Amino acid sequence: MQTFPNENFLRRMCYRFAEVRGKHHRMFLPPEAANCPDYQQFWSDLAAGTHRSGEFKRLGRDGREVWLQATYNPIRDMDGRVFKVVKYATDVTEQKIQQADFQGQIEAIHKSQDVTVFSLDGKVLDINDRALATLGYSRGDVVGHPHSMLVDRDTASSTAYQRFWQDLRAGRHQSGLFRRQGKDGRELWIQASYNPILDLNGRPFKVVKYATDVSANVALANAYEQAQRLAVLDAATSLPNRAKLTAFMNANLDNAAGTMAAFYLDLDHFGQLNQAHGTLVGDRVLGEVADRLRRLLRAEQMVARVGGDEFVIAAPGMGPDAVERLCQSILEKVAEPIECLDGQTVSITVSVGVAMTPSDGGTPDELLRSADIALASCKRQGRNGRSYHAEEINTRMQEERKLVEDMHHGLSAEHFFLEFQPRFEVATRKMRSVEALVRWSHPERGRISPMQFIPLAEQSGLILPLGDWILQRACRTAARWPGVGVSINLSPVQFSDPNLIQKVSQAIREAGIEPRHVELEVTEGVLVADSRHALEIFGALKAIGVKLAIDDFGTGYSSLSYLRNFPFDVIKIDRSFVRDLDAHHSSRPIVQAILALGRALGLSVTAEGVETQAQFDLLAADGCDEIQGFLLGMPSPAEDIDKMVATSGNKPLVG
Repeated sequence: MQTFPNENFLRRMCYRFAEVRGKHHRMFLPPEAANCPDYQQFWSDLAAGTHRSGEFKRLGRDGREVWLQATYNPIRDMDGRVFKVVKYATDVTEQKIQQADFQGQIEAIHKSQDVTVFSLDGKVLDINDRALATLGYSRGDVVGHPHSMLVDRDTASSTAYQRFWQDLRAGRHQSGLFRRQGKDGRELWIQASYNPILDLNGRPFKVVKYATDVSANVALANAYEQAQRLAVLDAATSLPNRAKLTAFMNANLDNAAGTMAAFYLDLDHFGQLNQAHGTLVGDRVLGEVADRLRRLLRAEQMVARVGGDEFVIAAPGMGPDAVERLCQSILEKVAEPIECLDGQTVSITVSVGVAMTPSDGGTPDELLRSADIALASCKRQGRNGRSYHAEEINTRMQEERKLVEDMHHGLSAEHFFLEFQPRFEVATRKMRSVEALVRWSHPERGRISPMQFIPLAEQSGLILPLGDWILQRACRTAARWPGVGVSINLSPVQFSDPNLIQKVSQAIREAGIEPRHVELEVTEGVLVADSRHALEIFGALKAIGVKLAIDDFGTGYSSLSYLRNFPFDVIKIDRSFVRDLDAHHSSRPIVQAILALGRALGLSVTAEGVETQAQFDLLAADGCDEIQGFLLGMPSPAEDIDKMVATSGNKPLVG
């Protein structure tokens, strides 16, 4: 079939007349279409005199697809035989593109939204598969039935529900959070918009609903609110905990004229009392001491429990004379005999360390650190008394400066080393990963606690070279343990390092470890300082392929928005909650709430500080994913982990 096109056709297809004259029509089709049986039949029909019309895809000279709305008209000679075909065509390429775009949008809506169409009297006219899955119904259960079947009886008979449909029939759009009912009677929450559709005369004739099931989010918010309430109170004494204390101190110190005294209390020989009389008596003592301290204070003051037998009192605007009087009252009131439930009477004394603004610090951390130093001095002097911080500041500062100098030397002299504490899957007791823990072997003072040198490293900036060394050494060491991940703590100071992403990527590349086996732990303070910067850094780290964990969860701000908006993989429950799991006044409800948050958000949850079988059993019963603690694994040299990997083959370990 030879081709004789007009100028308009040539312009559409980007050909010159000489290029197409006398050529077969198949030159405008892709090879697979030109050789298919349908195309042969197409020309057979035309040769038989059958008219053909429709939308056809053709190819221009430059390979561009051109859609034509065309009619192919067989022309007969005087004897009635077909001797040529005349085609009349219109370019509908733009319309086809718009149609495809529109159809794509419709498909996207049905994939991402629950869509239901109602008549104005509320009957279901149509419903998509996604909405049926949310409700648990089949199409036959719903279509033709009233919308009221999706709400409870009280709602359906309410005036608010009647007004809802009156507004829709009047053409008024409705949107918001709605409670609905599934087929099995379960409660559903949807974020929905009800959209009246107008006819050509501007009158509503149907309603289209677009909805998203947010039931999990509502349940999560309820669980979170409960967790938040529990997270700021100590379970054993009902006193505020450290998080609430810090917020209280910040609020009072934000005022430029604000002053404060901080009293750090420690019950003398409480551990011996617990051993001699049992934990029930110990809990009774803690509760009674908490009540006595609470009654000593005015409304603008706060007492919080910050440790096993440690309390802190924060007293805004208190002068030196008033501080001394309160110290004396504390000593006298705590020393009064305590009657226990079994009729026996016990007595206990208390040591108090005092710090005051501005001389001993201007922030909660500085005040508490200073008060803790003063408390240590009181204990050295024989306990059952009070000690003030001020006279020890110079000595402490000199010691800290000397320690920083020693850290400088220790980095170059390789006095630092790593130990690794295993983390185990609860269900199988298999070792899944290890946490890298830095240690310092001082040539004169022996091993120095990280609690002592890490804060100094952060203050002095030494945490950057120390953190780089930890990152490189941990990745290099863990690379020799196939299938075992390594968790590395990131300091807030490191998080502000503009070269952090490059350093992490380089450490992983040089060590030859898979990025998915590297987990970086951060605390909530990193998120609070600059959430926008944190989100950018997290995004870059996730692009590398590492996992992210939020450490010490529950002790700080514990904002739900952090878990929802930041790409965490793991929540680590702080050891303070695990420690009290099997106590008389258990922290188990807090742990259960955190586990519920993790499940709702699809995050793995690791419990730190698991030291007893009872703690393990409670965590297992509540669905905790991983545990870490002395019960199954102490911090150990890399060589010990080598043996564990080699001998166990990562089989379940018996605690």
